[in-house]
Amino acid sequence: MKNVGFIGWRGMVGSVLMQRMVEERDFDAIRPVFFSTSQFGQAAPTFGDTSTGTLQDAFDLDALKALDIIVTCQGGDYTNEILSKAARKRMAGLLGLTRLLRCA
Repeated sequence: MKNVGFIGWRGMVGSVLMQRMVEERDFDAIRPVFFSTSQFGQAAPTFGDTSTGTLQDAFDLDALKALDIIVTCQGGDYTNEILSKAARKRMAGLLGLTRLLRCA
């Protein structure tokens, strides 16, 4: 099972993605880890039947590097900042649902 991190899951794009993943039962096939840029340490959401503990720090590159896949809906500023840091650490598996990566 893949460890999949989600950043920006509370926003408009992220919430639609979460809803669709619940409807399709996608959470049954992954180990989700939820990140926040401002509320890390608080209780993480529960989608489907999976409880995920606490929100992780979205700027913690070591926590992000431990994941198989990172899905970010946070926005271009966050994605641009974290993408440059991730490239320096040779991280792969970053899927950004922001205009920044769709136009690249």
